[in-house]
Amino acid sequence: MLNKKRVLFVSESNHLASGFGTYAKQILPRLAATNKYHLAEFASYGDTQRVGPLAWDYYNNSPIGEEEAKIFNSNPSNAFGTWKFNRVLLDFKPDIVLTYRDPWMDEWISDSPFRRYFHWLWMPTVDSYPQKRKWLETFRTCDAVLAYSEFGQKVLDKQSGGSINTIGCASPGIDPDFYKPVEDKGAHKQSYGIPADSFVVGTVMRNQTRKLFIELMKSFRIFLDNAPKEIADKTFLYLHTSYPEKGGWDIEEGILENGISSNVLCTYTCRNCGDWRPSRYKGPVKKCQKCHQRSGFMPSVGHGISIEELIKVYNLFDLYVQYAICEGFGMPQVEAASCGVPIASVNYSAMEDVVEHTEGYPIRVEKMFRELNTNAERAYPSNAHLAEIMESHFSKSDSFREQKSKRAREGAIKRYDWNDTAKVWENYIDSYSPTGNQGKWDSPIRQMNIPEQIPNGMSNEQFVNWCFAQLIESPHRINSYDSFKYLASLDFGCFIDGQYGPHLEPFSVEIMFNMFKAKAQEINSFEAIRTGHSTISEMNFLTKGSNNA
Repeated sequence: MLNKKRVLFVSESNHLASGFGTYAKQILPRLAATNKYHLAEFASYGDTQRVGPLAWDYYNNSPIGEEEAKIFNSNPSNAFGTWKFNRVLLDFKPDIVLTYRDPWMDEWISDSPFRRYFHWLWMPTVDSYPQKRKWLETFRTCDAVLAYSEFGQKVLDKQSGGSINTIGCASPGIDPDFYKPVEDKGAHKQSYGIPADSFVVGTVMRNQTRKLFIELMKSFRIFLDNAPKEIADKTFLYLHTSYPEKGGWDIEEGILENGISSNVLCTYTCRNCGDWRPSRYKGPVKKCQKCHQRSGFMPSVGHGISIEELIKVYNLFDLYVQYAICEGFGMPQVEAASCGVPIASVNYSAMEDVVEHTEGYPIRVEKMFRELNTNAERAYPSNAHLAEIMESHFSKSDSFREQKSKRAREGAIKRYDWNDTAKVWENYIDSYSPTGNQGKWDSPIRQMNIPEQIPNGMSNEQFVNWCFAQLIESPHRINSYDSFKYLASLDFGCFIDGQYGPHLEPFSVEIMFNMFKAKAQEINSFEAIRTGHSTISEMNFLTKGSNNA
């Protein structure tokens, strides 16, 4: 272990089927195989019963026991690691911390009292332009930033004017030996009760607001009305999604409104016997064809199908459609393309990159709009253009569609390779050289002098600057998003969520002084713990043995 860099990955557990979990499952073993690093994983949503032997240390973020559960449930951000992160740092003492999640999931890392002791490389999802000012400022505090897509890197470079150290792109990859076409698509369709000569337009998307299921159905209706009858009559829209879904679209209403029930296929999975199969839409629940119980549900996060079964779903498609206002990446596009399914995606955000690399069909953006809750630009695609793409694709010759399928798979394999992705991380870890106190976990104690009184004669702006510079010794945060918010609260009051919604309450310099003083005291306390001048209560970690030991 001598001279091995200590690298801590912070994300979702490697055993999860989520996008972040899959990323961990693919990258960590590849880095471990180099035998160059001492690796550890700080895993959100980890289930200790599902974690097998690992070649790296494992810190479980889920609570163990009632006492930990009380702490864990006290703050929603604890699900991402806020309650245990500093303890993991004290135990593992990393040189480098690597994170790859949405900005709001990891922005708290910049506030760690141990921030000066580790190098931070972050790959946040960037799904639109512009990014929030608050997030941009957090990105600037990172030592380096990767992007999931070329689009994401362009956004960060454009908005930051070069003030964010963007170092490239590490897109998720694909296993082409796993995600691959079936030998006989017609026979494959027939095995699931779908005519061999049919055309299937498919999508694999969770039922969320930003996924435009209703608009996709409208586009399909336009296609059915305008396409030649011999094509329209044998074309199905396959919706692999959840319904009902809290906050999601009313799938049934969309189907009935557009009069497409006879042309819509959905996946149903039985919660009684586990069987799954595609079927014409029969409502959110249907009778299982295997056990004959009324227990067939459209898949959800808690009751889905396996990856092996999902690959079978992809291979039922003749054209894959990603119809969303934005995407941080959109992994189903790449998975479908690797299965030889041509892609049609909205020409915006990471979707535009995937379409380009797989030689797919870019769907024209009808208009852009500013989303209220994110203040980001979102894309509204042209339903008519998607209808034209479907009609054009299915009107082409078999040989054309075969070549389109071949190029989709070739493009996916060439651009989205897990080995190439892991190499990006490996190269950066190898290039890292510590600066300042990075990696010096045994350095002498550094305590801040905390003033007991508020200086007189300062304006609100001067006071905010003094709090950042003197109380927590963070002058780089002067004129930041946070300092702006504090100044606004001093000038006008602070919005507090109450029984009848947000309302303004007075926010005084005394309140702010005590908040910053408490933060400074916390930093000093952790410094004392780091240097052995104080102790900390025990917590369960589940640290698994590794080949690095």
